[in-house]
Amino acid sequence: MAQVSGRDIIRSLQLIWQSSRWWTIANGLVLLLKGVIPLFLIFIIQHLVDQIGLVLSSGNKEVAFETIGQVLFYAGGVFVLNAVLNSLGGIIREKHSFYINDAVQDLIHHRTVNLDFVNYDDYHFQNIYYRAVNEAAYRPSRIYYGFIHLLQNTITLLLIGGLLASLHWLMLVGLVMVSIPIIVIRLRFSHKIYSFKREHTQEERYVNYYNRLLTGKEFAKERRVFNLSTLFKKRYEEAKVGLRYKRFRLLKLKTSYELLVQLITAFTLIAVFAYISREAVEGNISQGQTVMFFLALYRGYSFLQDLLGQISALYEDGLFLKNFFEFVDYEVVSSRKERSATFPEPMKEGLLIDHISFKYPNSSRQVFKNLHLKINKGETVALVGANGAGKSTLVKLLCGLYEPDSGEIFIDDIAMSDIRLESMAENISAVFQDFMLYNVSAKENIWFGNITKDKDDKDLVSSAKKSGVHQLLKDLPQGYETPLGTLFKNSEMLSVGEWQRIALSRSFFNDAQLVILDEPTSSLDAFTEAKLIDHFKAITEGRTAIIVSHRMSTIHIADRVIVLDDTGVAEEGSPEELLKQKGVFYQMLASFKK
Repeated sequence: MAQVSGRDIIRSLQLIWQSSRWWTIANGLVLLLKGVIPLFLIFIIQHLVDQIGLVLSSGNKEVAFETIGQVLFYAGGVFVLNAVLNSLGGIIREKHSFYINDAVQDLIHHRTVNLDFVNYDDYHFQNIYYRAVNEAAYRPSRIYYGFIHLLQNTITLLLIGGLLASLHWLMLVGLVMVSIPIIVIRLRFSHKIYSFKREHTQEERYVNYYNRLLTGKEFAKERRVFNLSTLFKKRYEEAKVGLRYKRFRLLKLKTSYELLVQLITAFTLIAVFAYISREAVEGNISQGQTVMFFLALYRGYSFLQDLLGQISALYEDGLFLKNFFEFVDYEVVSSRKERSATFPEPMKEGLLIDHISFKYPNSSRQVFKNLHLKINKGETVALVGANGAGKSTLVKLLCGLYEPDSGEIFIDDIAMSDIRLESMAENISAVFQDFMLYNVSAKENIWFGNITKDKDDKDLVSSAKKSGVHQLLKDLPQGYETPLGTLFKNSEMLSVGEWQRIALSRSFFNDAQLVILDEPTSSLDAFTEAKLIDHFKAITEGRTAIIVSHRMSTIHIADRVIVLDDTGVAEEGSPEELLKQKGVFYQMLASFKK
């Protein structure tokens, strides 16, 4: 059973303190000052009532009115101070929240950019990530404000409690005793809510997924063409209603318990009010004191309820902080050791895929089992095979996105798992099937291929010319500075084929030793593809290149073709040799033509 960890709460407070020490102190001082003000108001009201009573009884209105004027002056000062603190507190809190949110987002960004890619295929990690991101925006700051308000209300209650105890100590004891069941119930149900959200994270993600299917632009075409809206809406509603019903059932149970306790508390308050009224009637306390005790009791009970709520909320926030720090401390799903080696420059021998085996997380299907092949330096290799043969998976392994479960990939004689990621990025360039569409300028879309170069590097335009997109970009309203996509003002949207040529330009701009092209012409028309083939030859010259393709026009530029199937390497050789053999490669191309 999960419990609140003091370590997590302390870490949260440390995070807030480190985000901005001065704003943390300023925020705390304002909140603590506001904790003393209610007691001042109670005393002022008591004096005001007593002075009015003196006016009515003594008839010396001149002196009484002077005293009342002084009381009202002090009352005005307290009200002005409270108003100033409220306004100032709002500004300070808003400013402080910026720093807290920045500190939290820095932690999340640091974690996401350093996580191994394999974690994104793990549903368990997806649950942890979902919970953390949904809670991280406000939980750490709520811990801080919860502590401050707890301290603020405790100060107020101690002062008011002392006031009530001066009339009779049983009044204070009675209020505390009836409040204990409330805090027990709230703590219990805070834990139930936390457990509920952890147990139903996947259901929440399911609801959000269908909400994305109904609202996301990327799904709009198929949603409308295949008339899927009604089906998706039905599944969304069923999942949402089911989840809400379970949550509402928990809330009803909590409310029924709290209602019973609140009824007992109400009768206790009536008894205390009756006692104060009797003391006033018997002349043991003045009219001002009567009002003071009534106000103190009313405000004291109100503050006590707030205090109990804050303790409950603090407990709940502490539980949910476990989600955030679970993500921050998440163990990387990898046996990867510290990387210290650099990519060999220049590469002398090539790549060796040495008897590797691999399967995706949470999958029982083995993509590779003891796969062994060699790619020589300066060689252009085409990877072909039926869907599911593992071509794209091998590309991801060669890019270092995944690590083999067993075996190793070597660059010359250096294990890829030992090479620093920065060194890998400088020496490996790739265009994936699901290439990215960056909503930035056309120039930056290409420059992202090698951000160590200058944005105005002459190779940038040269790369665009090689991919056949230069003229298109030049003719845009702002030329290469034109924003692409649909997210921002004055952007220009491109076709899928044009986006793919941008992605190719990005790869061409990188001076990598190893070039990997995964279906590089899948979205291009035959005319554009034919023009690119000559560029591929020029680009891959002097480099090691791996091309995944089903098109013979692209495969033909390869020095060697490696055919993959579910057993590993089915056959290999030059395109001409494999066509003459009339084996797997030949039959595959024949089936494509049909």
